[in-house]
Amino acid sequence: MMKKVFTLAILLITAFSISAQDMLEAMLTDSDETTNIRSTPGGNVVMKLNSGKDDSMKAYVFMLTSPQNGWWKIDDLWNAADDEEETVLQGSDTGEYWIHYSVLGVDTRNYGGQELYLREAPDEEANIVFTFNQELTLMPMDVQGDWVKVKVSGFDVIGWIEVEWLCSNPLTNCC
Repeated sequence: MMKKVFTLAILLITAFSISAQDMLEAMLTDSDETTNIRSTPGGNVVMKLNSGKDDSMKAYVFMLTSPQNGWWKIDDLWNAADDEEETVLQGSDTGEYWIHYSVLGVDTRNYGGQELYLREAPDEEANIVFTFNQELTLMPMDVQGDWVKVKVSGFDVIGWIEVEWLCSNPLTNCC
């Protein structure tokens, strides 16, 4: 009996640590009419998302995990403009779906003009590489705990920012 309880405890701890992996929510910011979803990082295109440049309103939001060299694994996908209806991912022979960071975005939440910093590393004590007080859209490249590595669109700057300053809702702010 004790062995079964111990085994169950180990399984629960393992399941929690797997589900607690670094995840990030981001929105689609691709300016093209369609966005490629791939079966592996840089692999075959298995789906194309319509960006909504036609008459339909598309506001895709992704739940992302496992960043790898500029690619994110898609854990979940929904259209925020359609009562947050989940979009069915299909067509991958690997059972996985990947998207490149360059077509994703997160907006900053410094709505009151707060000064924000991008840091050299995911740490409050790390050197500051970029300072700004205007709202920006950033391209997420990696995540570690409560920190997100981002590239600043329009600037050649990459740094880390705390996730609390980010919003992934393409239809409204995150107040």
